[in-house]
Amino acid sequence: MTVEPETPGVSSPGSWRTNEYLAIYLNDHRAGAAGGARLARRVAHNNRSNRWGPRLGELAEAIRADKAKLDEVRTVLGVSGGALKRTGAVVAELGGRLKPNGHILTYSPLSRVIEVEALMAGVQVKQRLWATLRLLTPARPALNLFDFAALERRGAEQLAILAEVHEWAAEQLVRD
Repeated sequence: MTVEPETPGVSSPGSWRTNEYLAIYLNDHRAGAAGGARLARRVAHNNRSNRWGPRLGELAEAIRADKAKLDEVRTVLGVSGGALKRTGAVVAELGGRLKPNGHILTYSPLSRVIEVEALMAGVQVKQRLWATLRLLTPARPALNLFDFAALERRGAEQLAILAEVHEWAAEQLVRD
């Protein structure tokens, strides 16, 4: 992981240790975003033929866009690295597909419920990331380029959609 100095006059660099913590924090969130974006695409794909397909497709795109926004934040702050963490997150997401779910070759209604719950957890964590960055903005003026409050609100909208999908998915679970 590399923490490059921030551009003088653009943001306050703080101590080396603070920069290191921030880089670790952002790289951890970027790893989670990699796994979350993959999971969101998979959920959208596996539900494309039901009534939630279009909304889940839009949600997957919004989650991908949030991942790109985090990349912009990392670039502005001079944070690089984290490839190993991202690889680990992708491997974990792939491994999650191997869990017993009552079906061998087809999509399980249990998988739908668990995957939506995982997405909900990820979106909540992402909201806290945006809140933390909003709170850090006075000490890091370069972060003024971003509207973290709007990103938090977008997370709330994503959670509302996921809550509706979860309710429907839970109902489907007991019907099958």
